[in-house]
Amino acid sequence: MAGVFAALAAVGAGAGAGLGVGACGRPAGRPPAIRFLHTFSPTETELFNATMAERGLAVEPTLVPFARGQQVIGEILRAGTDCPDLVRIDATWLAELVASRLIAPPPPALTALDWLPEAAALGQLAGVWWGVPQSVDGLIVLRDLTTPAPRSASLADLVAAAREARTPAAPAPLDIRVDGYWFVPWLRDEGGELSPDGIAGDGAVRAMARLVALFGDVSPTPPPPGTEAPDEVRRWQRHEIAYWITGPWQFGELPDRSRIAVGPLAHAPRGGQLLVVPRCAKRPDDGWKLAGELTSLPTEARFADAFAAVPTRRAALEAAPALLRAVYEALRG
Repeated sequence: MAGVFAALAAVGAGAGAGLGVGACGRPAGRPPAIRFLHTFSPTETELFNATMAERGLAVEPTLVPFARGQQVIGEILRAGTDCPDLVRIDATWLAELVASRLIAPPPPALTALDWLPEAAALGQLAGVWWGVPQSVDGLIVLRDLTTPAPRSASLADLVAAAREARTPAAPAPLDIRVDGYWFVPWLRDEGGELSPDGIAGDGAVRAMARLVALFGDVSPTPPPPGTEAPDEVRRWQRHEIAYWITGPWQFGELPDRSRIAVGPLAHAPRGGQLLVVPRCAKRPDDGWKLAGELTSLPTEARFADAFAAVPTRRAALEAAPALLRAVYEALRG
């Protein structure tokens, strides 16, 4: 299993993810690079590399494709022979890593920082800290500033607003993906939840029927799998979308954020990304040092400016652009 991390490192280096000097070629007296396993996008990786270089921190980052991240990270940590010092995970993966005793709790100096309540909740289980929150996200409703907001955050009012927004140039103005994450609001609206007990019964069937009925009606026919993101951006730029159910991760692809307004979506899922240190890490203190750098106010401000990433610390959010403060309010609602 040690070869898994090495193979990923080779892929990451080929994609421009490498930074710092490896242990074998390290000049005498220089500390080893911090090994960081992450799920950043290619553009986020470039900014991460530049930021860490400017801050004088030697890091050996390795990219894990998000779609396989939970499986690959679990395999590496269970093997315990070739562990990174820090891992960036989706918040939904935390419970399994804790249950498997694969990660260590962060030091009090990190947990005592000015975390936003929603961010702090992501990094804890039953009141115990296990990860440092690096981003907060979830589904919101994005619209043009000139487009009227729905009467409320309810699904019914959103669909009604989309019907009123129909024009010959935008016959299907509500954009929503065919994806389990996007199904959650409709499931919860029918009293269900994503759990073995919560998804059984007529409620889930009604929720699916309501969601499916939107496609080909007020929502466009779904594009081929894997092309959703560019299709959405193209339709947004052509003003074919009046209401777009998406998350703040999409803002980095939009060239003109000045036309964006956002609002809450009833029953929407909320999540984010966490930084965790494996129990098998050889240099856990260095891992937490890197986590501190990634959630420092200057770094959070830089990612917020570049990608409209919602900060996780109170001071960073107060200094963030108005759009990001509006996104946070929508997610909080």
